[in-house]
Amino acid sequence: MRFAESQTMPLRLSEVVAVLAVVLGLLVAKHVPATADLPLSNVTGIVCFSFAIYLSLRLFQLELARIRAKE
Repeated sequence: MRFAESQTMPLRLSEVVAVLAVVLGLLVAKHVPATADLPLSNVTGIVCFSFAIYLSLRLFQLELARIRAKE
């Protein structure tokens, strides 16, 4: 239960809101006739995957800092 005592939120609310706004904008643009021919689904997937990589690197950085602090 040591892990539950030292949990922190590894992301900022503004980062999440920004990514969600981009994804929502891309999804709305997908249904606009002028942008219907663009590969917006692919771009949305790339944005989501990139944010997942960013979050995993942030978690890795926090865990590495925690391990180095114990040494």
